Amino acid sequence: MNIRGLLFSVAVLAGCTKASAEQEAPARPPAPAVGPRWATPPPSKPVTPATARIELTAVTLADDCGGTAPATAPKAKSALKADSMGGGGAGARARRRCEQTSMQLSITAADASRIKVKSVELFDDNGKSLGKLAPRTPTRWSVDASMYQAWDETVPANSTSSVSYVLAQPDWDRIGNRWNRTYTLKTVVSIGGVDRTAQKEVMLSAPTSLPPNVKT
Repeated sequence: MNIRGLLFSVAVLAGCTKASAEQEAPARPPAPAVGPRWATPPPSKPVTPATARIELTAVTLADDCGGTAPATAPKAKSALKADSMGGGGAGARARRRCEQTSMQLSITAADASRIKVKSVELFDDNGKSLGKLAPRTPTRWSVDASMYQAWDETVPANSTSSVSYVLAQPDWDRIGNRWNRTYTLKTVVSIGGVDRTAQKEVMLSAPTSLPPNVKT
């Protein structure tokens, strides 16, 4: 066999060996299809709604008349801006008698919660603190009884409650003349362990006559 025939025989044998190896090799599974990276949206963060809110609806800046709860019903929202609960128009001044220093709150809660008043502080029209007023005698307005009743400082879920606290009277001797001035009452209330704040301005108008034993 000449050299040319030998080379041809080697090439034929190599081709047969390669074809045989390709037939014996197992077939590979197809690669999984990869979609676009944005095909699956990222998980959204849970939204935590506000579980409670408070509103300081009325304030009486007066004296200490035995620590009784307010006798009047909670004020309607439409009347809140005009309410001063310690002064008022000529009719209110003419009817003035000894009034108990107090505050009334509207509490809206999504969950059953325990309420605690952490602080109540009075400020003058220049923002100067006039001292803290200790809260006591918590009561809640009963629609059925049409009056404020003793209250254990808990509110049910999905409710709005009108509540009241008797406050220690301001130190009028240190403040001086209380009349015809604007004050701001600020309170911090814990609702289910979360602190909420509320405040209200109060215009204290001078009455035409004072109840007995009340200093000007």
